[in-house]
Amino acid sequence: MTFTQPVVDIPRFLIEHWFKSVCGSWSAHDSQVNPYRRLTGSLWTTSVPIFYALQAISAASLVERLPHVMRESARAAPRLATEAIMKELHAFAMGQRPGFPSDLLLALFCMSSSLCWLEARELGLQYVRQARSVLKFLNHQSWKLGPGDRQLLDFFNGCLIYEEMLRSVVSDEEVDFDNMLGLQDPLSSAPVIPATPHPWTGVSAAVLRLFGKAMTLCRRSRSRWRNNNWTSYRILQGAMKDIEEARSVEEALLAIEPDLTQVHITDQARQVHLHDATEAYRLASLLQLYETFPDLITKRLPPLAEADDSAVWDAWVSPLAFHITDVIERIPSGAMRCIQTLICLCAGTGLRFATKVPMQQGPYSYLMRTEPGTPDAAAAEPPSVGGTVDDLAPPPPAASENAVKTSRARHAIMMRLDELELTLPPKPIGVAKQLLRAVWSAYDEEIDMARRTHWLDVMSYTGLHSLFG
Repeated sequence: MTFTQPVVDIPRFLIEHWFKSVCGSWSAHDSQVNPYRRLTGSLWTTSVPIFYALQAISAASLVERLPHVMRESARAAPRLATEAIMKELHAFAMGQRPGFPSDLLLALFCMSSSLCWLEARELGLQYVRQARSVLKFLNHQSWKLGPGDRQLLDFFNGCLIYEEMLRSVVSDEEVDFDNMLGLQDPLSSAPVIPATPHPWTGVSAAVLRLFGKAMTLCRRSRSRWRNNNWTSYRILQGAMKDIEEARSVEEALLAIEPDLTQVHITDQARQVHLHDATEAYRLASLLQLYETFPDLITKRLPPLAEADDSAVWDAWVSPLAFHITDVIERIPSGAMRCIQTLICLCAGTGLRFATKVPMQQGPYSYLMRTEPGTPDAAAAEPPSVGGTVDDLAPPPPAASENAVKTSRARHAIMMRLDELELTLPPKPIGVAKQLLRAVWSAYDEEIDMARRTHWLDVMSYTGLHSLFG
């Protein structure tokens, strides 16, 4: 009797894996009416770019866990998808593609999102820029579109905002700065601007747009100071312009409130998660502005105008970072997974110890000798009679409230990233963990000293960057 191994149809396996697993983890707000799920379901059998792009993104999601099986597909599918996309782009440019190019945009976003799953530092900018060009043309021609196609255009415009927002954290290219800052802010005559969830990201496109603008201003500011060893009138002019633009973004963020009235979800818990995720991104945007432009804080709290950087941080930045961490903890690790890495990273950048605290050794050396629920665990138990000389040594001083909260928040952020790393493509999350450890290490070197380290500078010096979403 001979046994034969069944032959696996790899392309079909990868397509099925997309619908069973990847689409759900790649989409923060997934359902049967998710445009990505609905459109790919109707297009994959007729569109060559979609056929190969779905294989490429599926293979990229599996290659770390099934390297021997997926390595060849992870190499071949992106090449075939890119070739098909280039043909479709040429046909689109020549006016030879009838109808709305849903398959072309879908394929571009699949490729732009998934390259970092294979190589952490690959940002997929070439695909995002092509998607931007296609959407720019369609926006200029929107008056020719029917109601259904205009709805699709709005959806893909929101997708582009998300993709460009992710790159605002890591791209140093001026063209990306200009595109992000050139996006129009949400307009409203009401005192509160509603933030309606996006069908793919869950988080409102209005909030993501403002987050991207905040990060772009922060990166531009840090790049200016990092790359100039002297101060000039031009540099000071640029710095003042950044502060004014940051103040405008801050005011827009403060005027936003999550709006779930247009979301048809019967699961109340899921509605709460959508609200919390939107709020976490809104607060994370403010956190980044306050870390980079402390003048905004002193405007809100004038008594801090004469205080040093440490006092300003401890009074305003640290409490905000603690609050964002609390909001993140309210969102289960299995809900809206694809957008959690970035808010974890942002919250972690606000976690500084105010004073030196006892540390333990090992990979989690940033943690104090405290366990959750035991604020005074850093102080040793009274030694028993007959203890050793070491047992009779004076206990370390009790930890301050800041030390306990900072330690717990760092632990919570790292634990959440550990959980995400088990269920999402691990390379970008691994980079986020390395970056946070490097940032916290730099912060801890500055305890009781002038606080000169900005986390964006650490990312620049170490090269630890990826698409964190």
